[in-house]
Amino acid sequence: MTDRSAVPTIRGYFYQFDRSILSILELAEATESVAIECIEDIDVRTATDFTAVQCKYYEKTEYNHSVIKPAIIFMLSHYKDGLTAGRPSIKYKLSGYFESGQSKLVMPFNIDFLKENFLTVTSKKITEKKHEELNVSDQELKGFLEALSIDVDAAKFDDQFNTIIGALAKRFDCSLFTAEFFYYNSALRVIKELSTQTDEALRIITRQEFLERIDTSSILFDEWFVAKRGKAKYYQKLRNEFFVNGLNISSADRLFIIHVSESSYQRGAVKGLLKTISRKYSKLSPREAKPFSPYVLLCGIDDAEIAALKQELHNESLRFLDGYDFKDAEFDGASISRSATHSNGPDLRIFSYLFEAQQTFQSFLRSREIYEFYEITPVADFGDDAIKHVRLQVPDYKDIESII
Repeated sequence: MTDRSAVPTIRGYFYQFDRSILSILELAEATESVAIECIEDIDVRTATDFTAVQCKYYEKTEYNHSVIKPAIIFMLSHYKDGLTAGRPSIKYKLSGYFESGQSKLVMPFNIDFLKENFLTVTSKKITEKKHEELNVSDQELKGFLEALSIDVDAAKFDDQFNTIIGALAKRFDCSLFTAEFFYYNSALRVIKELSTQTDEALRIITRQEFLERIDTSSILFDEWFVAKRGKAKYYQKLRNEFFVNGLNISSADRLFIIHVSESSYQRGAVKGLLKTISRKYSKLSPREAKPFSPYVLLCGIDDAEIAALKQELHNESLRFLDGYDFKDAEFDGASISRSATHSNGPDLRIFSYLFEAQQTFQSFLRSREIYEFYEITPVADFGDDAIKHVRLQVPDYKDIESII
């Protein structure tokens, strides 16, 4: 049985990450910034204000004053420290989603309500008045209330997420799919990277810097994104977007780049993947006016193993070209790219080295598509903007078959 006890906690992390992304997207100016995990979960710096925001996602919790009391006490403590140190004043915001009970908190409230419900703590019959411990005067509490805003009716998890996707689609003038699987994916990665920096200065990012960092429009995948979407759903979405047509694909010079780590390499699995690519992305029947077949580049496999793999494919009657017409010949791009025929194929075209693929694809003037499945680092760009190059990070190459 699946243990779902941690699900609300995990969703809480994603909710906070999403709120960080949305806070950045909502900045009015390119130079305005957000800091992640500094004073609060999110510190928003605009041209006129500095607001420390703590956001919570209480999916299965009824609102009670005691739930947010620790956060209010922390904010008051920081407020008092700022007064003592003579720091410029800042604003404080607590934003949370609760399953129910929001009507218990009526805004605005006065100092007496603040003291009684948020600053008084009773434990083991001992009552502590935090405002007295912090030596905060009533006048200072009034100033704190003016700086404090509380929202216990924040957006639901899915509603906040959909708002982000809509904002990204509008900002980058793209489809909702592209907004989620390219830009949101990348945004989640950037927020994760910021939140793990030990130096506070490195956890600050402007709106302009954020948009530049997430504009990696040809790279997909982040493990946190996949964890949120679910591996099977993630791969199904990729399949629907890029590979659903299968045998109904149009004629194009289509290259599949497969990265295989030495530790996970299995000849049988790679051989099976090559046969699947050949079967799904070739059209060699007599009914096809312009027969064609795909290209493959295998990365991470040594020369001896490539030779052994090709030998087995040859023994199993898979017709392929590799650009080498005789023993000790130099690579010939014209050879590997010669026109396919109904009777002689090839079923597949196999590059052994990246330079072969780059040299050959740069020479074409027709439609070119590259689908790269990499584990850690993709190959260098092919240097031609006319080539469609989609990079998909798939840690286990055996999962590629479920995508294509």
